[in-house]
Amino acid sequence: MIYVINNSNNPFFNHAAEEYLMKNFDEEIFMLWINVPSILIGKNQNTLSEINLDYINKNNIFVVRRLSGGGAVYNDLDNINFTFIAHRNSSYTKTENKFEKFALPIINALKSLGINAKFTGRNDITIDNKKISGNAQYLLKNKILHHGTLLYNCDIEKLSSALKNKNIKFVDKSIKSISSRVTNIAPYMKNKMTTQEFKNYLKTYIIKTYNIEKIYKFNNKDIEKINKISKKKFETWEWNYGKSPNYKYKNLVKYPSGIIEYHLNVKNGIITNISIYGDFFGEKNIKELELKLIGAKHNVKDLKYILNNIDLHKYIQGLSTNNFIKDLMNITPNTEG
Repeated sequence: MIYVINNSNNPFFNHAAEEYLMKNFDEEIFMLWINVPSILIGKNQNTLSEINLDYINKNNIFVVRRLSGGGAVYNDLDNINFTFIAHRNSSYTKTENKFEKFALPIINALKSLGINAKFTGRNDITIDNKKISGNAQYLLKNKILHHGTLLYNCDIEKLSSALKNKNIKFVDKSIKSISSRVTNIAPYMKNKMTTQEFKNYLKTYIIKTYNIEKIYKFNNKDIEKINKISKKKFETWEWNYGKSPNYKYKNLVKYPSGIIEYHLNVKNGIITNISIYGDFFGEKNIKELELKLIGAKHNVKDLKYILNNIDLHKYIQGLSTNNFIKDLMNITPNTEG
């Protein structure tokens, strides 16, 4: 494993750097990075339903879509991001819960500072039952990219204002808002550190834990190629926003595997357009599944026939075919357009 130095605060560059490293380096990688105020959108999410557009425009907050699934997160200069890139067939990744295994070094680093951090739910690190880190993954061929946020001394008020508060997220929970669900690491530190000092501590701890001997810094050629990826993909409206749903029916459902939005256009009983958004995880591109459903009759029999030979788990982890069909059928008129 190598440690990659990345001192950029540009969210577009930083996400392009992850893609560049994953596609061009054979070594396993650990990297820390910090973004200017920005919202990182999961690859399967409907951007406009996750952000408060007026607020982010007024406050110059960038929006960038990640390679990975999961939910939207807020970043600023007091939030640290970490990235692991590993081989999928390594002994380290052959575990039942790959999320927890990659989060464990971070948890142990926090515990070494006297902070009782825990891995909870499907992809969170918490302190006192409040979230300080969300984790997500992206799979490509024989590689796995795992990255996560660390709220160190983040502006929680801006975080709450920039992201839309979806009440469905808090069903069956006592908490009713984003701000009451998250917290910062800094207040729990016995020995106070700046964000940069904490980043350096984390870097040193992980390097020692993994016996990392090689430190790599991007050269001019690397930077040129990363900037090219950034401009072609991560800085574009098409990647970050894409098409907003404009269909006649919709359904919003919370599952153990995440929140899913179904948007359908059904004409004469036939699905003529469909978009599936959410903070779920999946190995395959959800657009492939959508294309398979276009042209199908909007009834249980035909949907079952089409999905019979499809491994739904590859597209939406943890969702059964029966529940998927049930909620595709349970749609209501979309009054938004």
